[in-house]
Amino acid sequence: MRHAHRGVAATTAVALLVLGAPATGASVPASPRVPRPGPPMMSVVVTMADLTPTAHPTHRAPGLARPGRAASAPRRVVRELRTDARTHQAPLVARLRQWRAGGRVQSFRSLWISDSIAVTAAPRVVRRIAARPDVASVTPDRIVLTPAVAPAGPNQLAIGAPTVWDLGQLGAGAVVASLDSGVDATHDDLAGRWRGGTNSWFDPYGQHPSVPTDLTGHGTGTVGVMVGGDSSGTTLGTAPGATWIAARVFDDAGASTISGVHAAFQWLLDPDGSPATDDAPDVVNASWSIGAAPGCDLTFQPDVQALRAAGILSVFPAGNFGPSAGSSVSPANYPEAVSVGAVDATSTLVSTSGRGPSGCGGRTRAFPDVVAPGVDILTTDRWGLFQYLSGTSMAAPHAAGVVALLRAAQPGLPPDQLQDLLLSTARDLGPAGPDDGYGHGLADAAAAYAALPPPPVPDFSLEVAPTSASVEAGQNVALAVSVTPSNGFTGDVALSVAGLPAHEGDAAVFPAVVPGGAGTATVTVSTRADAVPGSYPLTVTATSGTLSHAAPVALTITPPPAPVDALVFSTLGSTNPPGVAGTADDADLYGWSGTAYARVFDATLAGLPAGANVDGLDRVDDTHFLVSFADDTRVPGLGKVQDEDVLYDAAGTWSVVFDGTSHGLTAAGADLDAISVRGSTLYFSTLGAVNPPGVGGRADDADVYSWDGTSFARVWNATRAGLPGAANLDGLVVADPTSLYLSFSAATTSVPGLGAVQDEDVVVVRGTTWSVYFDGTAHGLGASAALDLDAFDLP
Repeated sequence: MRHAHRGVAATTAVALLVLGAPATGASVPASPRVPRPGPPMMSVVVTMADLTPTAHPTHRAPGLARPGRAASAPRRVVRELRTDARTHQAPLVARLRQWRAGGRVQSFRSLWISDSIAVTAAPRVVRRIAARPDVASVTPDRIVLTPAVAPAGPNQLAIGAPTVWDLGQLGAGAVVASLDSGVDATHDDLAGRWRGGTNSWFDPYGQHPSVPTDLTGHGTGTVGVMVGGDSSGTTLGTAPGATWIAARVFDDAGASTISGVHAAFQWLLDPDGSPATDDAPDVVNASWSIGAAPGCDLTFQPDVQALRAAGILSVFPAGNFGPSAGSSVSPANYPEAVSVGAVDATSTLVSTSGRGPSGCGGRTRAFPDVVAPGVDILTTDRWGLFQYLSGTSMAAPHAAGVVALLRAAQPGLPPDQLQDLLLSTARDLGPAGPDDGYGHGLADAAAAYAALPPPPVPDFSLEVAPTSASVEAGQNVALAVSVTPSNGFTGDVALSVAGLPAHEGDAAVFPAVVPGGAGTATVTVSTRADAVPGSYPLTVTATSGTLSHAAPVALTITPPPAPVDALVFSTLGSTNPPGVAGTADDADLYGWSGTAYARVFDATLAGLPAGANVDGLDRVDDTHFLVSFADDTRVPGLGKVQDEDVLYDAAGTWSVVFDGTSHGLTAAGADLDAISVRGSTLYFSTLGAVNPPGVGGRADDADVYSWDGTSFARVWNATRAGLPGAANLDGLVVADPTSLYLSFSAATTSVPGLGAVQDEDVVVVRGTTWSVYFDGTAHGLGASAALDLDAFDLP
């Protein structure tokens, strides 16, 4: 009888459900461009409190039913249960409908038999439901059920199968295959265990293409030993919870063909003909041997090897040609097969059971591998009947059933490990240790099950791509997130991203929860326009309960691109560009913002002599520059420097960063005429048509060379680029070895595709494509030859 008010159990259950649920997306900054995901949901069963004195219909006195109307009792109980539930649940159902409309309840369903409601809702809603006075309890919608089985026959008791059943493991989820005479799928103990469909039966002879058929009962008997039920009052199969599929290898006349057997093996690898689906069995039992006498026949070894490589263990009988030594048969004596001999009810080896030794196909271990019961085995027969069968044909399916139990417990176990479990846990019989009669001993399902390694922990993996990303300040970049489950993981995974300071931008992930542990999401990184360029290590974190995984991402924020045709430059003479006041010096540096000129470096204030003339320029920032001079020049703190040197001005402090003389640039024509620095590499052109030391080929004073700290090299050939022989570079910026910004010293220079460009212009070549980057005439530098560009850089 239900209580009239909520108990402590309801509150405690909800506390465990709700308070123990992980917060999802708590550390993820919200992005205005990405809609927020709905709240996480949880499934519970809400049992109503009975606030009325009316007894539950199933508890009312039996006298309420009139004599002679017993048949109406089920209808009465159903009617009254429905009525009571409708009355008790009406207020909560009305509220649930409101919550569902608001997206906080995903679904609900009335269970009138227990006056309860199955609800899937947000945790906050579950807490509110638990607090209602008309609710007796709220519990998670999960339960573990352990099936019961009938008593086992003596053969299953002998191999310890019932011990495994008592632990709740009957083989559910495992698929066993039979290659035999076929199966009578109508038998009560087999019908419900057939996987069914078009991928669960195969007749290579085409005589019974659609319906499992067995004309002898042998295959029906072996399948019964593997998975048979208990309609006889005794559980027949070692793994009665497993399902079966089958292919016949004997035709209607009881004959076989090599191609037919090959086709059957081949079918096992891909029953539905689609490699994309995983419908192959876990273990195959083939209770037959090749030929009418012992021997080694390798006809089907490639088939058995292929099955094993695909993760399928093949079990064969040791044959019935004993008791002589060396009476093994194929395929059982293949090293890739599991071979099974037969013992009687006293665990004594049957005299006819095949014996080793055998080196067939490279086999080195004892033969057989194990033994199992093989005398008077009760099993299924055709037409719903039962039969007693003997021989190693009946022993083998016991071992196949043990393998099915192990695979059901841990589906990922490979064949080698399954075989090792079966052999290493067998109960030693006969001479101590493995021998060529009993093999490793009597197969022991209980011992093998107990020896299983700890089951793999359900988990998931996290992958983010790309692992490094670059984005300009003010722009966005997207990262792809993948969550992949393993070992049966099905939990919801909460995602978050951290590492980008708020004043540089924000990072958000959507969706913030990957349901079921499998799916994708997107991290969107949005940077501010004024974000500071640099490296920002991000971390994407995925959490589910106590499991947590993190993936690092190297984010680089780069400066926004310079305005179109922006420039820093020096002029050929002592003349200010338009709009710039003050005394001009041809070593001054000016900036063009895209709209106006300004002086950015005053040579006189920097202490340079009046005759100083900047011939090469690489701007680091507004107070740091790399320069070379047109002539030998006196520099504060250094004295006289030469025109093949590169100097560094760090806010008024000068230093030599490249000593041209010490590196062999001693010829007059080797003076530096334009420079560009990228990383630790110096790019330059020379004043004349002179190659630097170690560079071969024809020299051109418009060629571009590099110095990497150890040697010189030509990186751009002006002649091959189509420039005339008289072309002479006056300014240079190397974006990369195939993208160069150039200015020329001559009044006009003919450029491919552009024609004549002037000495106040900057052109860019990308591969073989030329274009004008800065038109000096259009920006007022054509009025005087002294305003020709002498050196430049991009800001």
